[in-house]
Amino acid sequence: MEIRELIEKLEEKYPLDLQEQWDNSGLQIGNPGNDLKNVMISLDLEEEGIDEAIKNNCNLIITHHPYIFNDIRYIDFTDQFYKRLEKVIKNDISVYSMHTNLDKASDGLNDNLAQILNLKNIKILENRQNPGLGRYGDIYEINAQSLSENIKGKLNARGVICYGNMDKKIKTLAVCGGAGAELFDDCLKLGIDAIVTADVKYHEAMDYSDKGLLIIDPGHFASENHVIYKLKDVVSEMTDSKIYTYSKDDTFRTLI
Repeated sequence: MEIRELIEKLEEKYPLDLQEQWDNSGLQIGNPGNDLKNVMISLDLEEEGIDEAIKNNCNLIITHHPYIFNDIRYIDFTDQFYKRLEKVIKNDISVYSMHTNLDKASDGLNDNLAQILNLKNIKILENRQNPGLGRYGDIYEINAQSLSENIKGKLNARGVICYGNMDKKIKTLAVCGGAGAELFDDCLKLGIDAIVTADVKYHEAMDYSDKGLLIIDPGHFASENHVIYKLKDVVSEMTDSKIYTYSKDDTFRTLI
């Protein structure tokens, strides 16, 4: 199997045309015509993950977050960011990313997050979009404090930040991996009790918690890292190659 053939299967399941206009999902680096060896899956393109890929004879790294977002005017291999580029090129490794297309698509990141948190009757959160961002559903009634503690454990989060009434009874829960504040209005329109998402700004949180929405922020990493294990199962059904995952702890975000 060529790398291209696996990419085609992934794009059939998670079409690139679902991605947001600003996004850059797809092939980041490499030659899709190369024969596929083994595959490494990680949330980001990390130097340690590249080293693991080399050790395990992987010539394809699949990431959630695209390595290349902005226009590149020059490449300086003394820059830590571009040293990763140098390493994958020298080791003939291709890098492929699935970002907001994976967020939106059926059986993607947000469906996986909803299942981890035991949502029932799962529906798309983003107003009038199908496929769309976010999911919501029903849960067994629980108070906000206990729910937040459960979410911290299920997502292996270092901590969660909560905005709103922690005694509130929660029966409907929304989720959006990564930054999902743009969906707060959809939550209010649907009468949803709480949302799990990340990168919430202070004033946004204050405004919407005042309107009755409980916001639970486990951090960007914890809200999305689970998808690499989901993708391992998906990719394993598409190829006979060995599939590896690389995950680091959320060490750059220290809660004291």
